[in-house]
Amino acid sequence: MSVLRPHHHTLVIALASALSLLPATALAQSSDAALAQSSDADRDYREAVAHCESHPQASTRYVIVDAARMRSLPRADGGAVTSVPIGAEVKVQCVYGEWVRATSERPNPSVGWIRADLLGPRAPTAASLEQDYRRAAGAERRTVAERAIALRPFARDSHQLAIDAAQADGDSAAAQAATLRRERMTAPKVERLAGEPRLLFGVDGGYLTAIARIDGRGRYADPAAPDSTYAVWRGFHLYRNGAADGLVQVIDRGEAVGLGMEAQVRRPPATERDQQLIGLASNEALGAGAAVIAPKMSADERRAVERELRALLDRQRLDRAAVDKALRPYDAEERSGLRVHALDLAGGKRLLVATAVAAVPPRSPDQADATLDSVLLLEASGKQYRKVGEIAGETAGDAIESHAFHDALDLDGDGEAELIFRLHQYEGSQYQIWNRSSGQWKPVYAGGYVGV
Repeated sequence: MSVLRPHHHTLVIALASALSLLPATALAQSSDAALAQSSDADRDYREAVAHCESHPQASTRYVIVDAARMRSLPRADGGAVTSVPIGAEVKVQCVYGEWVRATSERPNPSVGWIRADLLGPRAPTAASLEQDYRRAAGAERRTVAERAIALRPFARDSHQLAIDAAQADGDSAAAQAATLRRERMTAPKVERLAGEPRLLFGVDGGYLTAIARIDGRGRYADPAAPDSTYAVWRGFHLYRNGAADGLVQVIDRGEAVGLGMEAQVRRPPATERDQQLIGLASNEALGAGAAVIAPKMSADERRAVERELRALLDRQRLDRAAVDKALRPYDAEERSGLRVHALDLAGGKRLLVATAVAAVPPRSPDQADATLDSVLLLEASGKQYRKVGEIAGETAGDAIESHAFHDALDLDGDGEAELIFRLHQYEGSQYQIWNRSSGQWKPVYAGGYVGV
């Protein structure tokens, strides 16, 4: 049952009272108007599609303006389907008055109606737009400059066209604004907003997700990040493999792919989201160097991990077939197997981080999907190994979970690294932070859910 805040409750009562005073005929007329509008839209859609089917005119065109709005109906008030960027290829199916019905793969596969005058036979290029700019004057020159920026948003020469156009018009305010935009877009800097706490973000597949607010040594809380956190063109420190690695810049909030995928980011000089980009980010410099992820580990270290992990899983009396599968080399397609990372920690300690996961064969026809999930942490000193952290068990159904190591970083400034895992669940995943206390590693916080 939802709970209304006092002022919301008052507003609901007021609205209900006002509606009760409306004549029944007024409410009926409003409903009739809505139905008529819906009926008109349905009729227009059917007529347009029928025309397309009877008069096909296939061709390939390209968006020649900043962005072309694709609509659900061939009219200006048709619902927006998507915004097709400049230079995108458009497959035209037919022409219907001033509109074309078309498909486009950018920014995602879509079909709908686009105004024909927004398309041309050739895709604009930096060179063709510069020629258009030289031939244009006044307001038209500014329009061409905006198209050049839309085509290459992180190229300084594109922005220079807008600056020059404003200066040629004697508009110093516009020239200054264009200069500031150029610097913000092409030379991003890390920003911490006024009153904003220290925030930790996860980067996965080029998406930025707030994980936690860092309140102090070992204290983490829900980030409660407002929309302003993800302002387009904002920069954040990037960390990968325990080290600082430049920055990432928000390039688009876009349409949510799933809960928690708050913003798309690029890592300059890249100009778009990189699906392989994985790491951590923050609005404030964090303690890089407290852990270095080693490129290799010895054969003895790997044997020690496999030996200790098998002993751990056998003690839990887990399914033997699943244990055998979990200890095989990791198979990305099946999402099962063993992964081991070696970390060189501050102070000269070496930590082996192992995760092993495998599907558990069902014991009965009606049993829910189950997974064997395990984490093993070993401190290595020469050929001596000491277990300093573990998780082992089976999870099933809606409660299914499995761990994957993500990165290591000193989050709270105490000189010691924390371990960050991805905790994969039934319909999504979240990040899990582990720290060391009294010589043992344990999870202390989970957040940054991404899923459906």
